[in-house]
Amino acid sequence: MASKTTARIVVAAALVGAAAYFAPEALDEVGDFLGDAVGANDAVTLGEGETALLVAANAKAKLVNCAPGTIVAEKSCDGLRILVVDAARMPFIARNTKLAWESGLPAVLTMDRSKQNENRDAACPRSFPRPHGGQCDEYPMASTSEGGMKVRTEEVPPRENRCQGGSYVRQYPPDGRRFLVVISHPDLVAAAPYAGVDVAVEPDCG
Repeated sequence: MASKTTARIVVAAALVGAAAYFAPEALDEVGDFLGDAVGANDAVTLGEGETALLVAANAKAKLVNCAPGTIVAEKSCDGLRILVVDAARMPFIARNTKLAWESGLPAVLTMDRSKQNENRDAACPRSFPRPHGGQCDEYPMASTSEGGMKVRTEEVPPRENRCQGGSYVRQYPPDGRRFLVVISHPDLVAAAPYAGVDVAVEPDCG
């Protein structure tokens, strides 16, 4: 007899296949169920090769109607803005983002630039440890409603922080809009914390 866990996974797989037929407002509930079935704090891979994306398990249902390559090119899916973290250029920031999801922090964020300075000071104070000469990265980002005290922080190379600034600003939606964070080139996410060596495959910020 199949276990309850196996049964939930089978139902979850069926829901992923059927998600294209759900109304947009129902996808949040589908995502919550998938997160519970697969592991709410897991990250899962969509697609393969150069267009593969890493997403939080409970956000996967929001992307079923869009091909990974189209998501990266258009930065949107079904009207939801997508912010792509490129692990080829920012492997340690991608690592912090992935680990933040796995700790239970959300993949869908709300833009709020008015909180940026306050949130950044709370998340990355001057006392933040930088044993390898890096800089503080926080997730969720300071310019979101979810940023501030309840974030995950990690030391990252200064070059990555500079790349992040330019990349994210170009992708951010207007204030008050929600957006989903995903990671491209998931096989290049840093496997260990920053230890003073920039391991980016593509150090050019693009």
